Amino acid sequence: MPRHGLTKEEVVKAAAILVEEQRYENLTMHKLAAKLNIKPASLYTHIKGIDELYISLSHMALSQLSDKLLSGAKGKTKEEALRGIAFSYHDYVKQNPEMYRIIMKVPHSNLENLVEAGRKVKSILFKILSQYTKEKTNIIYYSRYFHSILHGFVSLETAGFFDDEFSVEESLSNIVDDFIRQLESR
Repeated sequence: MPRHGLTKEEVVKAAAILVEEQRYENLTMHKLAAKLNIKPASLYTHIKGIDELYISLSHMALSQLSDKLLSGAKGKTKEEALRGIAFSYHDYVKQNPEMYRIIMKVPHSNLENLVEAGRKVKSILFKILSQYTKEKTNIIYYSRYFHSILHGFVSLETAGFFDDEFSVEESLSNIVDDFIRQLESR
């Protein structure tokens, strides 16, 4: 039975669910159409093709991550905000590993809406780091350092390297505390 009144937003949300179920590289218009119980040709009413769908998924993932980071930092001191961001980032990746993989493809895009969504994510961290230093160069370096810590951590965890008796949360907390101590000692 065809779906009447289907919107682009519903198509993208269904694609995000499908991506998490079957991995992002396995997403096809045919699989998405089957999930939505429509004919593949009907998808083109909402999405021009798979490339546009990936762009929409990238934008959705960046928006979700940005919202999660903002929520993790909101109303907290600079140290607690960094901890909140770290755990929010970790939670996002744990809950949405395939959408996170899509985010990692964004730097290769020159599309303005994706670049802007990426800037929004960066600006959250820049605002907190600017409480430690006013030098823009240092803010950029600290941001890259922190992002490298988080990305490395979640990548190792996702790959199964933390399958031991040590708490993942405690490990992340210790790493973030070390980062904060380094910031405060400068």
